[in-house]
This record gives sequence, structure tokens and C-alpha cells, in this order.
Amino acid sequence: MLTTSSDGNNAVVVALENVRKHPNADRVQLATVVGDQVVVGLGAKDGDVMVYFSSNLVLSPGYLSANNLYSNPEMNVDETKKGYFGKSGRVRAQRFRGEMSHGFVAGLETLVICGAINFYDELELQPGEEFTHINGMQICEKYIVPVKSHGTIGSGKKVKKPVSDMFWKHWDTKHLLREKNRIPNGIVYIEEKIHGTSARTANVLFKSQRPWWKFWAPKVTEEWRVVSGTRRVDNIAHHASGARGEIEKKIAPHLRKGEQAYYEIFGHDTTGKEIQSGFSYGCSGGKYRVILYRVTITTPDGYCVDLPREAVYRRADELGLERPPLLGVGHYINDCIVDLFDSETWFLEDFKQLAEGKSTLDANTIREGIVVWFMTDEGNWSCLKLKSEEFLLKEDKQREKGIGDIEDSQ
Repeated sequence: MLTTSSDGNNAVVVALENVRKHPNADRVQLATVVGDQVVVGLGAKDGDVMVYFSSNLVLSPGYLSANNLYSNPEMNVDETKKGYFGKSGRVRAQRFRGEMSHGFVAGLETLVICGAINFYDELELQPGEEFTHINGMQICEKYIVPVKSHGTIGSGKKVKKPVSDMFWKHWDTKHLLREKNRIPNGIVYIEEKIHGTSARTANVLFKSQRPWWKFWAPKVTEEWRVVSGTRRVDNIAHHASGARGEIEKKIAPHLRKGEQAYYEIFGHDTTGKEIQSGFSYGCSGGKYRVILYRVTITTPDGYCVDLPREAVYRRADELGLERPPLLGVGHYINDCIVDLFDSETWFLEDFKQLAEGKSTLDANTIREGIVVWFMTDEGNWSCLKLKSEEFLLKEDKQREKGIGDIEDSQ
């Protein structure tokens, strides 16, 4: 059996935990999977091995049709049966009779029914296995709404090849409760997650081949240049417009050789439109704010190290950018955190409450969630995220209206 997965948006095989009665419904139950609450059937029980699809995913037509999951019966293999998925196949985060359901769980037999696996393959699937495809058949993928309602905060020609081996993208941040085993005992920093659009600017070494006709010049030339990019694109045009161009101009003279700044732009773009719909953070039209959330130093041979969190905060001050909103610093010990300042103890489950509420930056903007930064056993800095339920519900409603996340298009 061959499984294929993406960096961060996959179906995951899970064992149901804490299966319990739904307080307001008699025909379904609630259960916990990888830290998320989901609605399950009456026959479900603790330990049942199932497939969990989070609300970031869309299910493939082949999987939905074979399992008669479409709400339009004409789209199902058995046209006498009706499911509850719309034409898009999007998995939803929603409240069911007052209780949050973060996604969709299904039995392993649904993978057999759609032809992705056989009975013997089913026995091989164990909790923790992640996938988007099985044996070449697509089961799910990340759901992306085409962004139509946002302005452009930085335009320019995209390039396919990296402009420099020193210009690195930021990793896809994974789910805190799903990946908690990655956090070793040690100091952790808990920061508020801000809903904007990511960008990066670096002072990197460019190598270029001489034109064939310049036979008198060296074959390879090198020079240090400042370059900016988006989350996915390695370069935007040299004359970037909008907020990204303004930020690059502001910090470029102060970047050290090999230094790369990762930052979040939020509020309104220079055209006056919200960068992320419903998340102005108190900024009026044409005003935006910038938080520096990561800084790295990369050598010409590609060795990259992250600055510690305290150094990132100081660097934000030096570059004239904002620090990430710090919610707490503690010592992580076996799934709990002891606050360094007041000795209060938090368990990872308590982070669900910390992720909720209003933003510390603006009382009228909901909190997207939190980010937990830590140093791995290998000595590298990394982070995990946890989104608030209120944000997930708002995001779901926006997707229903065709309002996408600008991050998915840049």
C-alpha cells in the first residue's frame, strides 16, 4: 500500500477518544481526535480506528460518490441515497446543536468502498498515518477558495526558480495538539497568531552567469542584494508596489548579510481594502501594521539558523517593526507548562481557552489563535499553531460566501 501526503493538510488515521453523549442530540455522540471535537455516530466507541478529515480539506469526487456522501443523490453511485456534502466536497467546521465539530470522521471501510485499498490494506492503516492519496487515488486535498475580493498588497512578476539558495520559504506550521510530541522539555513562548499575509525580505548572495558574448568577464559573478517575496513566491518584481514595497524600502538598509526577516502584514492594504476580510485590527483604510515573527541567518553554503525568540523581539525594535503579541513564557514538562513569571501551571488542553477571545491588538477583532515556539532536540527553533473555534466558524462562513484566504493565492 502506497500513501502520499502533503506538508500539512492531510487526512489522518485516528483512534477515537472520550466518546460521550451529545448534550443536545439523541442520534449522535461527540468524540475527541487529535485534540479536536467531532460529531460521531451512536455506534462509535473509544478506540475505534477511523479517518479524520479536518475543515481545511476538500474530499475527492471519487471518494464522495462511491460512499454516497453527496447531498445531491444524482451525484452518488447509489442514487437512492443522500449524504450531506455539497458539490464542492468541502469539509466544514460548524456547530451541531450547540456543540463544535471541527471536521468529519469516517470508517476505514470507506476507503475500501471507493477502491483506494482492499481489506488487507485496511488492516495496515494505524493511528498516525497521514495521506492525501492512497495507491495513486486521491482522497482529499487542501481546500482553497479563489481570492477575488482582496486588493494586491505587492505586485510583480513571479519567477519559478529560486533567486538565491539563501532565500528560504517559511515552513507550513502544523497543529499544536496533533504534533505535541515534537515539543521537548524546555522553554516555550506562546504568542498570538495574527491573521494577515506573510512576506519575507532578505539580504542574500546572488550568483549569475556571464552572457556568452561577454567573453572577457568572469564566468560567474556574485553580489549581495536585498530581495522580497511572498509566502510561496521566491521573488516579486524589483519595483514591488504597495505595502511590501514600502516595508522592503524601510528595512533593506538595516539587514545584515545573510539575514532574512519573516513578517506578517495585516489591517488594510494601500488601496484601502482589508488584507483579510473581517480582520482590520483597528486599522482604517490604507493603514496596515507589520509584525516580525521570525529571523534567520543563512550562510552562502545554505546553512540556516533561527534567532532565539528574545533576539527576534529585539530585532523587531531595531527594524522599526512590531513584536509578536506575547501571551506567556513557560517551561514545558511532560504535556504541561509552568509559567516562568507566576508559576501557574497550564496543560495543553488549557491552550484551547487561550486561543479564544479577542485579539490583544484590537478589542473588536477576534483572535485567530496562538503559536507556540520551542527549540527542538536538534537545537533548531520551530513552532506549532492552534486556531480558535470562533475563527474556524468565521472562516467557514466566509468560504461559503466565496471569500478566500489571501495567503492561499500569494
